[in-house]
This record gives sequence, structure tokens and C-alpha cells, in this order.
Amino acid sequence: MTGPRSASREPQVFFATCAPGAEAALLAEVKAARLGRPEAQVGGVRFQGIVADGWRAVLHLRVALRIYRQLARFAAATAEDLYQGARSVAWDRVMGPEQTLAVDAKVSSSAHRHSGYVALVVKDAVADWFREHHGVRPSVDVEAPDARLFAHVHEDRCTLSLDVAGRSLHRRGYRVAGTPAPLGECLAAAAVGLTGWDGKSPFLDPFCGSGTLLIEAGLLAANVALGLLGSDFSFARLPGFDLARWEEMRSAARAAVRPPRRLILRGGDVDPAAVEATRRNAEAAGVGDLVRVEVADARDVSPTPGWGATVLSNPPYGVRLADEETLEPLYNSMGHVFKDRYKGFHVHLFMASGRLARAFRLKPQRYWPLVNGGLPCRLARYEIR
Repeated sequence: MTGPRSASREPQVFFATCAPGAEAALLAEVKAARLGRPEAQVGGVRFQGIVADGWRAVLHLRVALRIYRQLARFAAATAEDLYQGARSVAWDRVMGPEQTLAVDAKVSSSAHRHSGYVALVVKDAVADWFREHHGVRPSVDVEAPDARLFAHVHEDRCTLSLDVAGRSLHRRGYRVAGTPAPLGECLAAAAVGLTGWDGKSPFLDPFCGSGTLLIEAGLLAANVALGLLGSDFSFARLPGFDLARWEEMRSAARAAVRPPRRLILRGGDVDPAAVEATRRNAEAAGVGDLVRVEVADARDVSPTPGWGATVLSNPPYGVRLADEETLEPLYNSMGHVFKDRYKGFHVHLFMASGRLARAFRLKPQRYWPLVNGGLPCRLARYEIR
């Protein structure tokens, strides 16, 4: 689709969001993707480029949850300021009058207290602009709009952006089988990146659950661009979309896929249903040949001596004191097992409880504060010697 006044070659500002604490991992991959002038900020990474660089970010970034392209920034001390600022955008460069929209908002302002009201004002401004210039008002579709807008009001300023993909990028399409409280795909990708794993040495997850960490490691090692796993990106329906350019990007990404021949990705879980879920999800992701998983208690997994492997796992943890009391013996015995059997390994564990971390008894060399499913935690790194 092309628009009468496409902004496809004009400089653009983007913001890729991520899970809290994952900014360093996202910054590293934004730099690796050679996206312009990356800058880590709270909650994500800012970068610059042309419109097509937003598509490239959707195709290649693993840690990013959403990619936003900035449309306007303006004073928003009052509701009228907000309305006029949103109405000042030339909206037919963003979407067509026959297309649908939705507006999300986030507010941290004393002048605007309700995100729903901010979203409503912006939606009305867009609709009124189209009615004035094209004689029609676009329809609202909150589930699958052609254009998903995001209004971020901080104090008396509003940043109005377009969600490039139109949805969260955690939806890889491979989660065909689940387990309770699975680790998010983007957070798993961030954790793999934070370990510094080289994509070649053995990788082990003794608490694999539905296999997200193993699968994200396999996709990284095989150099699979995650945008190849999805196709329902809203930018393909908007003005300025260049199908030939997008297909060229996808073709280059497909040609760059290199499944490793000798990589060892091993996992275990005490729950047979979780092991079966891992197998099914790995197959759906196209890395079933790389992942080896078995029903086993983490304390019974015996890694091959001398591997020098990276261990990355999300062990169970409780949200209530009674849960922690029940799990404390597990963590205590895990600490002994890791100290005895994992010498020379780089061990990384999600720790959400200080009590359980102390029960593990090993001292981490470093840790990264993260948020897993709304729960503050740490990814702790242990060098077993």
C-alpha cells in the first residue's frame, strides 16, 4: 500500500520496549542489528532510522516487546492541548480513512489522571481530523486494528506513537503447548543474551517447564530472525508499506539461517507434561532437532564432565511464605548438587526470593534485576569451581 504523502524516506525516531531490567540485552541486539544511534532508556531502547528500519526491528529484535515509531511530541497540560496536539498530525500519512484504529495510553501526570480518558481524547482528535479532510471517520477495532496508537503522557508532555507491528512481539507462534506460569519469550531471550552464551557451547536447563529458554537459545544459535515466525504485522496494511522491500528483508533473513550441527541443548523437568510441552513447542519453533529433553529431577541430571556449559534455568519459587518453606529443602540440595557436579559451568538462575537464594548457599558473582510476570526477581550468575 502506498500513500499520497508517504514519509518512508524521512528520518524517524523509534522506541523499542522491553521487560524491566532487560534494557542492556535489548541495547546489545539493537547495536548488532545496526539500527541508528541506539540509546538505552528506562523501559527500552531509542533508535533512529527510516520507516523500513521499524520493519527491520520487528524482524530481528528478540528482546523487544513492542516497536513504536514516534509521530509527534507536544504540550499536553490540558485536555484541549492534548486534543489539538493529536489533531495536528497529518493522519493520512499514517493510515487510510477506511482503516481501523485503536488507542492505548499511559499516564504519569498530575494534569491527566486517567489513561482511558487520554486515549479517548486522542481517538476523537484522529476521527475529527479524518472527517474534516476526508469526510469520513475511521472505525475503532480494539482487538486487531490497522493502526494501533500509543499516547504516553508524562507531566505536561505527550509523545504520540504508532505501534509498528500492531501487537506484542512475544507472540512467536511456537507456544502450542503450555505449562502453568510460563516464562515470557522476550524475557527468556533477554536472559539468554545476558548470560553471554556463544551459541556454540552446550546449553542446559534442568527446570525446563514448557521449554522457552531452550527454544530461544536454539533460535539464537540457528540465527532465526523471529519476524520469520509471524506474519500478522499491521505495518503491512498501512500507507508507505513496500512489499518488495519487506520480502527482500525476509529473504535475506531466511538465507542467513544456519542450524548448528553439533550443538547440545539439554533440558529436564520432573513433570512429564512439561517435557512433552517442550518437545511440541520446540518442533513448532523449528528447533526440535536441537533440543533434547527428559523427565528428570533437576538434582538427578548428571551433566557431562568438562562440558564448560552454560546453565540457564527458572526454578520454581513461591509467592507465599508457606511456598518458600516447602521449597527451601529443594534449593538447599540443589546448591550441593551444583557445587559437586557442575564444576567449570556458568550457572544462571532466576531467583525471586532472598530466602530461597540463601538456601541455595552459593554466592553469585553478579546478578541482573528483572521482572518476571510482574514479580521482581534476579538473574543470578554463579561460576562453579
